[in-house]
Amino acid sequence: MDDYNRRHFIRTSLPGFLGLSLALPAITALATRANACQGRLPADGAINWDAFLTAVEKEAAKQHLDHWNQEKYVKQVAALALQLNLKDADLSEAFENSKNGLGNMRPDFYKLEKQRNFEVSLVQFEKGEEIKHHDHPDMTGVLLCATGKIDVWNYDLLPHENDAEKVLLKETAKSTLLKDDVSTLTSKARNIHRLRAHQLTQLVDVCSALQ
Repeated sequence: MDDYNRRHFIRTSLPGFLGLSLALPAITALATRANACQGRLPADGAINWDAFLTAVEKEAAKQHLDHWNQEKYVKQVAALALQLNLKDADLSEAFENSKNGLGNMRPDFYKLEKQRNFEVSLVQFEKGEEIKHHDHPDMTGVLLCATGKIDVWNYDLLPHENDAEKVLLKETAKSTLLKDDVSTLTSKARNIHRLRAHQLTQLVDVCSALQ
């Protein structure tokens, strides 16, 4: 018997080989998603859209456990967002379709995913467009800048008398996001923000409503 002590070969027909080649991307995607379910994501490699959603859902579901830490959660989601392959076919199509909103003189919102514990949207700005001060009651948020350049201001609400027309805000952060930069907020810190774009900008927005 021949001793293959370095390599082993699998015999297959040409049609079989071609069929396996065509199936490999799907097999790889399924394997990546399965690894995400078990917490086995690459430490420093890109992950596909399905694996990203699976990993975020795993972290978001922990809000139902005791001692859940919002700051730790948004840091984990931010780290996942930075691993997301923005050239994934599902995302590329969404980015391309969002261009239909160019010229309408307002920011555009496109829902990418909605699950029990979180949702993901694509937000698009043209140069000079802005979203003024607004809060996110009982929510956490992570913004990933996919393209462009945008200023983000974050604020905390200060104690004030019961006056529906006046509030006091403390600016807690100001950042200029470029591609692959992130901004986070929790229900208790940086929860109010405003945004203004320097140029055409697309953001991936991950929001989690606390339940």
